[in-house]
Amino acid sequence: MSAPGTLPLADRRTVGRELRALQRRHRGRLTAIVALQIATVVVGLGPPILLGRLVDGITAGFDTHDADLTAALIAGCLLVHAVLAFVATRAAFTLGELVFAELREDFTDRILGLPLGTVEQTDSGEILSRTTTDMEAIREIVRTGVPETLIGVLTTVLTVVAAFLVDPLIAGGVLVGLPVIALATRWYTRRAPAAFAARFATRARLTSAVTETARGADTVEAFDLADDRRALVRERTGTAREAALVPIGLHVRWFPAVQLGYHLPLLVVLAWGAYLVQQGRAEIGAVAAITLLVRALINPLDDLAYWFGELQSATAAFARIFGVSRPTLAAAAAAPEAGPPADARVEVTHVTFGYVPDRPVLHDVSLVAEPGERIAIVGASGAGKSTLALLIAGVYTGTEGRVAIGGTAVADLPADVLRDRVALVTQEDHVFTGTVADNLLLARPGSSPEELDRALRAAGATWVTALPGGLGTELGADAYTPTPAEAQQLAAARLILRAPLVLVLDEATSALSRAQAARFEQSLARAARRSTIIEVAHRLDTAARADRVVMLVDGRVAEAGAHRDLLAGGGPYARLWSAWLGGQARAVPS
Repeated sequence: MSAPGTLPLADRRTVGRELRALQRRHRGRLTAIVALQIATVVVGLGPPILLGRLVDGITAGFDTHDADLTAALIAGCLLVHAVLAFVATRAAFTLGELVFAELREDFTDRILGLPLGTVEQTDSGEILSRTTTDMEAIREIVRTGVPETLIGVLTTVLTVVAAFLVDPLIAGGVLVGLPVIALATRWYTRRAPAAFAARFATRARLTSAVTETARGADTVEAFDLADDRRALVRERTGTAREAALVPIGLHVRWFPAVQLGYHLPLLVVLAWGAYLVQQGRAEIGAVAAITLLVRALINPLDDLAYWFGELQSATAAFARIFGVSRPTLAAAAAAPEAGPPADARVEVTHVTFGYVPDRPVLHDVSLVAEPGERIAIVGASGAGKSTLALLIAGVYTGTEGRVAIGGTAVADLPADVLRDRVALVTQEDHVFTGTVADNLLLARPGSSPEELDRALRAAGATWVTALPGGLGTELGADAYTPTPAEAQQLAAARLILRAPLVLVLDEATSALSRAQAARFEQSLARAARRSTIIEVAHRLDTAARADRVVMLVDGRVAEAGAHRDLLAGGGPYARLWSAWLGGQARAVPS
């Protein structure tokens, strides 16, 4: 479950399943890396053990030849250890980079695969934070933490085993810190997940407040909302700061206890070993070897403690990343046939819909658009025009009734099939960083330059030919920045290039002049002769050029028919037309 405006969180079982699947995909490389790390640790254990034997040998009267041989073996172990450590660490970090890249691409696919209705209903900061701060939280644990944790675990286990092989009686002191570490870690792990989850959630709410304020800067200024927005950002900043302090407080109490747990064995081994030597129950060389082994454990255990703390943060981030589900094979198998429908017929049958339960925006709306027909949806502000367009485009699903394309319910179509069949263009046209051609090829990859040129001409974007680089001209903040009208023409060219079965236009020509809009509509009609066009018309001259007009009043279809017939009927559309003509006359200076 998730709160309104947020995306779901994955439970621990789901996170574990996803991570195990990731591990299985890289099993071969991971096995090779583990083998390399084991070899590295085993060779690294040689110098302390050999040094202990050297101490005992000198005490027992080693000759010079034996001492030189032992010293040479120690030097050889150090050299081989350095080479193996380099190779093993490089392999581990390379795998970490590969896994993180795979995670990032997988999450991008998950986000892009979200239904448009889910995106519309989700706070902008929720999606932004998951793609930025949440991914950043797992970046270091995957790229650096996992390799260093692997090294730390293998080093710790093999070093303790080696200590017991040297002398089990002395090595017993290595374990005295284990209860301290276990109790402190149990206390920490019972509190950390909730603390880190709250930190990410408050960051997402803060991001929402900041991005929505920046995006709606014109509205904020027009309605004098600056003080309210500042107060909201301050409040959410304070909440995010308080939430961030909780895991920090847990960490500063847990980490010193863990450090005590792995520094204490060094003192115990020295004291206990000295006692056993005095009692004649141990060799001084064994004490020296085990002391060096325990001392060598401090850095790996330090790393393990650090990355264990970071893992709690990463686990909360993984829950947010894996909470965005991907389409499953089972869902794809259960979906209807994905081939092209027999036609582009659009059927809206007794549809009722509301953004808030028990407050419908549309009431029992029905209409049928035949293939190749162009229908204009008109009505006063708040009549439900855009809502009906979004239902036809599959962004939302009606609480009652059915929307179908070519006989198949829109709600039953997989997201990728729906996007192939239906294209929605609104007034919020985005120009992507890249060339003009890059922006167009998003609609239909592999299109030839000639096809791109035809789409631009059909959209009225003749200005592209005047650019220094033509289709290769870079667009963006640091390059050529299209005007709002030019951005809409680029979006229109993408639409023409994609040539879907159904085109849904919601204020798609709002930035164009009336003459430009008329030319675009004529070009679109020629380019998409077989497509059904549903257009939300705010300028009624657009409705006058449509095959049929559907008039909405308070979320209901008041009347429908050809422009001339509706004018002759003298109903709501005729009155709206007269009011619009009067407004146009007043807008023209005398």
